[in-house]
Amino acid sequence: MTVRLAAVQLAACTGDLARNRARAAEAVRLAAAQGAKVVALPELATLPYFCGDRPEPYRSWAEPHDGPLAGGFAALARETRTTVLLPFYEHDRETGLYHNAVLGFGPDGSSLRPGPIARKLHLPVGRDPPPGFDEPAHFAPGDRLHVVETRGLRLGVLVCYDRRFPEAWRALRTLGAELVVVPVAGSGGDDMDFFIGEMRTHARENGLAVLCANKVGDEHVGGNVVDNYGWSAIIHADGTVLALRPGSEGPGLVVADLDVGAIPAIRQRLPYFDHRRPELFV
Repeated sequence: MTVRLAAVQLAACTGDLARNRARAAEAVRLAAAQGAKVVALPELATLPYFCGDRPEPYRSWAEPHDGPLAGGFAALARETRTTVLLPFYEHDRETGLYHNAVLGFGPDGSSLRPGPIARKLHLPVGRDPPPGFDEPAHFAPGDRLHVVETRGLRLGVLVCYDRRFPEAWRALRTLGAELVVVPVAGSGGDDMDFFIGEMRTHARENGLAVLCANKVGDEHVGGNVVDNYGWSAIIHADGTVLALRPGSEGPGLVVADLDVGAIPAIRQRLPYFDHRRPELFV
């Protein structure tokens, strides 16, 4: 079975939220026109990355998982007959907490699970790259990983910094994932060889394909400038780069056909996951 995937490399967002949403929606339509069946958007896809500033000015940007943003993209998934992965700034009505989260909508517009399919688990604090960031001031961390099924494909999500933690990849493989979606924003202080090499390594050592979507260009928030570096990519479960878009190419789509049927053979040929000895690391 082959599934056409698309990573949307969005232009940097501005404070015009309606314009940001319209650009993201148009990119999904363009991906669908190229035959994509699963479309992933970058971290905080319709907002500039605001975590270098105080949280209070941006609380009004958050929405519940069934708010207007979710409704619009559910309708878009139904319109385009695609599965859409939408990262967003969540306000959980039940707990009052705020999360850096991801919604998933199937080709009929239905939610892939009740509520978000992922909430960012690991929340970085640092000064590199400038101006720095303090995500725990803005978000509560997620507390579990989920795998959902769509288009006959089992996928999980690791939001940006979550990709740094090998245990998260192992856990998704244990839960039955075949594809890991990695929405990203910013530069993370990496050079691009390391950024792509890191994901290739995790893909190969776990037998997991990767669909990574990043923004590109500078975002201006609260006097700070956040540099989004692009380099969105699709990587097969053996670490082969199927497609990527350097930041120098600007906004656009990364599209590739993933041979899901080849993943079992890749795992048999590269049995690192099966050969691990978890009893040594408890």
